[in-house]
Amino acid sequence: MSVSQEVINQLWRRSGGRCECTSNCHSVFNRCNAPLREGQWHVHHVTSVAAGGADTLANTLALCIPCHENTRSYGRNLTR
Repeated sequence: MSVSQEVINQLWRRSGGRCECTSNCHSVFNRCNAPLREGQWHVHHVTSVAAGGADTLANTLALCIPCHENTRSYGRNLTR
C-alpha cells in the first residue's frame, strides 16, 4: 500500500509547504523549514511500513529531499 493522495494533500497543508524535519537539521530553530516545491519533497514514514507503520497522516512527515536522505531509514526496508 502507498500513501494516498488525500494523505499527501493533508500532509502538505499541515506542513505549510515547509520541511518538517526536526531531528536531522542543524537549524537554529531546530526545524529545517526549507520550502517544499512540487516534485522536490518526500513523504517520510515515522515508523516504516515494514515495521508495522501505517500510511496515515499521523505516521508521516513532509521532508525536503536532503533531510529525507539523512534519515536512518532512507532507502532501507527496516524492521524494529
